[in-house]
Amino acid sequence: MVKENPDFKRVLLAFSLLLVLIVILNAIPLQKSTSFDVAELPDNYIVIEGYVVSKQFNSIWLAEEPISFKGVIVGAIKGYGVDRIKISKNKDYKDIINFGQLKLNQQVRVYCDYVRESNPPTSVAFYVVLVENSD
Repeated sequence: MVKENPDFKRVLLAFSLLLVLIVILNAIPLQKSTSFDVAELPDNYIVIEGYVVSKQFNSIWLAEEPISFKGVIVGAIKGYGVDRIKISKNKDYKDIINFGQLKLNQQVRVYCDYVRESNPPTSVAFYVVLVENSD
């Protein structure tokens, strides 16, 4: 007869609760809506529009078109392709940027600095606006 280990069950339960807590905290917007004026941006800002194809704690990936579930899985393993750009938060504007409010395949407009010619291309966001679809 095999005897079950109660310590293993406790560790598994604690790990599961921690994972659920992380998911819940990541889904809750941590900041209130903040007003933003484009005039406050530096003179050399650019605007990029695209669809959110991946979210991380301090960055998002944008693409020209929405992504399928298979694309999310493949993208996490192999990268999100040539028409993707990784956007991170600008440290001076982090109080008004809330990546937690964004959802996958949501269309956004990002006000950011220049695009770095790296692999993957990257940029730093000053502000992110949800684009309302006219459909």
